[in-house]
Amino acid sequence: MATAVYQRPSVIVPRKRSVPLPTPCLSQHPVFAKSTHAALQAVTRAESSSAPPVSVTVLNGSNGKTVRMHLDRTATVQQLKKRFLQETNPGSTGDVHLACNGKPVDDHQTLGMLNLRDTAQFITFQKCVGG
Repeated sequence: MATAVYQRPSVIVPRKRSVPLPTPCLSQHPVFAKSTHAALQAVTRAESSSAPPVSVTVLNGSNGKTVRMHLDRTATVQQLKKRFLQETNPGSTGDVHLACNGKPVDDHQTLGMLNLRDTAQFITFQKCVGG
């Protein structure tokens, strides 16, 4: 049986890099000088008040009636619910669940965050509790 023997070279010569290493961006900015972690938040687009208002139609899923209104893109879903309740049942304090494009919307979301075009339709729905 033959055994191969590998001999390691006694002197290892490091390779020279032809391209210099880039300097890190975080060490150049004074805000990041003493930080260990950083997070970036993506912003799709800024909401401007000069944008045209959204024509909103709310369809009541219980009785089929529609309510139309014009709201700014900075208006929240909570404000939309409040106006809808004022126009359908004045003095009502009930809770309304709304869906837009087949998805339920949260109260804190603005119409600009929902990426709505010039017109939008919301539908009321009831949450079923039970098992």
